[in-house]
Amino acid sequence: MQAVLRKVNISADYSFVSRKDKLPVLYDKWHFHPELELTYIIESKGTRFVGDSIEEFEEGDMVLLGAYLPHVWRNDVGYYADSSGLKAVAMVVQFLPDCFGKDFLHLKEMENINRLIEKSKRGLKISGITKAQVLALLSQLVENQNGVQRISLLLQMLELIANSDELDFLSSEGFVESYHRFGADTINRIYEFTLSHFNRKILIEEAATIANMSVPNFCRYFKNRTQKTYIQLLTEVRIGYACRMLIENKKSIQQIAFDCGFHNLSNFNRSFRLLKKQKPTDYRQVFGGLKS
Repeated sequence: MQAVLRKVNISADYSFVSRKDKLPVLYDKWHFHPELELTYIIESKGTRFVGDSIEEFEEGDMVLLGAYLPHVWRNDVGYYADSSGLKAVAMVVQFLPDCFGKDFLHLKEMENINRLIEKSKRGLKISGITKAQVLALLSQLVENQNGVQRISLLLQMLELIANSDELDFLSSEGFVESYHRFGADTINRIYEFTLSHFNRKILIEEAATIANMSVPNFCRYFKNRTQKTYIQLLTEVRIGYACRMLIENKKSIQQIAFDCGFHNLSNFNRSFRLLKKQKPTDYRQVFGGLKS
């Protein structure tokens, strides 16, 4: 199943879209677009697919999705009944990363928001006090369709999210289309090496060599910088790519396991269940129900 490009209609009079949707169901095709998207669910329930993440959603959920990240909000079956009377209500903001001009992002004051744009490429779920504060601004933005206040409100929301620790990644590192660069060259080299060679057996000694460190020093350095072990990263990357192949539904599960660097099917199944909380066959079946 391939995601489709969905065109976001932005009025020539405005630099970004802000609106309140009230529909029988949310847009239910697996899709992506170059705009970032901030969505707050006012009234709706179902299953949210973001990259390789599958989670239930309900009213009160707030998510920021990065550019070109495939996703869909699929309402529960009851919403599709003609006489259900159910509605899907949401507030949405969609904007290109450079909607205020390419030079604007290079301003010193935009550093935090630039980092947020990078983080959003995996999708972010926003919770807690941050969600409440962003919601207050979002409500104002949707109601104020004119003037410079629109720009101010959007930037205030992004700054709040950028400075928050109440964020959870949705999609895995391995699923995203390309590697999102970290500031340090050493971490960068390790990630580039991993994403280029994850489909074969990798010894931790190889990764340590790439980092120009001894194995013990490398293990400590990597854990301190990323809050996970190198083996955890490697497994996440492999499972992320496996999810992409399962979604596209082109190969057998055994072949996918081998193509992603697992030389033992039972190890693949065990690792997949640990990270995704379901079997590869169930994961493929759930995504198979989506129509592009």
